[in-house]
Amino acid sequence: MAFEAARSHAPEMLTASNHLSAKLRELLEAGALLAPEDYDAAKALVAEARAGCSNVLDGLDVLLTPSAPGEAPQGLGATGDPVFNRMWTALGVPCVSVPALTGPSGMPIGIQVVGRWGDDRRALAASAAIGQRLS
Repeated sequence: MAFEAARSHAPEMLTASNHLSAKLRELLEAGALLAPEDYDAAKALVAEARAGCSNVLDGLDVLLTPSAPGEAPQGLGATGDPVFNRMWTALGVPCVSVPALTGPSGMPIGIQVVGRWGDDRRALAASAAIGQRLS
């Protein structure tokens, strides 16, 4: 992710890096240091994992996981830690975060509905049904 982000945000880093958040600049700087060979190896690993991902979902309509470690942050400065979403995004499978609970600060805590590659409709339908049930 950092490798791709560094390349897609290279113009901003060159011309307006002072307008980017410190966290984003850190990610982009780290990504710029990654060797193309390491990126290629990571992409090969993701392709291998994608092939085995359907086995994880065997017998399931969808998989439920936490959306993030804890409740959403307050304010508009950040969206929260994406650590529980990165794997699904890399695999290219559909995932939808549904508000489920409220944390100690009054902010939402989500559950993530994960579907099979190419089965976006089922993931969306399941997340809508879960969202209705929880509301």
